Amino acid sequence: MMNFKNIYKTAFGLCLAAGMLLSFQSCNDDDVDGAPSITNVRLLDPALADSSLNAAEPGSLIVIQGQNLGSVMKVYFNDFEATFNAALGSNSNLIVTIPANAPTKAVDAGVTNKIKVQTRGGEATYDFVLTAPTPVLSGLYSEFVKPGGTLVINGDYFYNIKSVKVGSTSLQILSTTEKQITAKMPATAVSDIVTVEGEFGTVKTAFKMNSMEGHMINFDTPATTWGAEVCWGAAAILPATDPGAISGKYSRIKQTKLPAAGYADAWVFSTCSFNFKLAAGPAAERQFKFEHNIAEPWKAGKYDITVTAGGSEFVYSFQPWNSTEYTATGYQTNGWRTAVIELSEFKNAAGATITDVSKISDLKVSFGTADVAIASFNGSVDNFRIVKK
Repeated sequence: MMNFKNIYKTAFGLCLAAGMLLSFQSCNDDDVDGAPSITNVRLLDPALADSSLNAAEPGSLIVIQGQNLGSVMKVYFNDFEATFNAALGSNSNLIVTIPANAPTKAVDAGVTNKIKVQTRGGEATYDFVLTAPTPVLSGLYSEFVKPGGTLVINGDYFYNIKSVKVGSTSLQILSTTEKQITAKMPATAVSDIVTVEGEFGTVKTAFKMNSMEGHMINFDTPATTWGAEVCWGAAAILPATDPGAISGKYSRIKQTKLPAAGYADAWVFSTCSFNFKLAAGPAAERQFKFEHNIAEPWKAGKYDITVTAGGSEFVYSFQPWNSTEYTATGYQTNGWRTAVIELSEFKNAAGATITDVSKISDLKVSFGTADVAIASFNGSVDNFRIVKK
């Protein structure tokens, strides 16, 4: 997380440091082995060179100023050792990035609230508080969770979490780490914004979980003028009573020895011309989302997702297994997971994106690949939708 105290863009910082080194050297007139002292701490940014800090967040890039710092050997923040490049400093200035995992006063017991510098000439300390940053909510593992199920919230700086709510409903917190919270959903269905309150701030989702907003295909609401869930395609649709359901009916492919096929009716579902009543706006303002449950390692094949708008087809190939992260193991989810795709990633044959979302009139989802057989696949999908960011 960045703010005015948290400036640590690596390239920017190193370039500034190199340029400032020459000016630092002009101050290098003190005895390098004399007793050190710290007189000030400031940000590295030259525009803020006259600033003084007595607190900053872990990760901030700062300048420690004082006397006889040229022979520095160790630098500590709350007794946590920091790494630094002594060549970028001088006898009166030392550039240091506060370690990201240095203890802070608010969340760690027994901290000293001190900077400590050890040189050949001795040791100097300076009163300095490491503050905890405001929590950041990056997303929900799944934006659909059944009553009584487990809500997984991903983010950062989840310190001393006080409450998790969906709307005004407080949830039982099951576990918390710095980067993830799990909480139990209530026994009755609820759809609303998720709010996380911690000791250092409150953060909310920009969307409602379990929401029907922007839905195109969810196998429950008709996506045809005659009341059918889909217009064509024979992909299996399982009932809402199925144990694997997340929010009503869903589609699943559970099969072994899937042949190489450019098209297989049992692996496709589609709408026809239909008014989804999506709000007008360009693709850059929207995200395409759906839930997927990949129950065993997925190593081949893809979902080709085709959106028709203004008579042109825009396609995105969903194949999360095709990355270095999953090369060895294949891609598998821990139950249902929300896929979030920028709508601008959908391109037509000319490489263009959708200019007006309200003109979208068709959605087709097709699994498989024309040139590779798939030994086994067990994947489920639901809740295809386009929503505002």
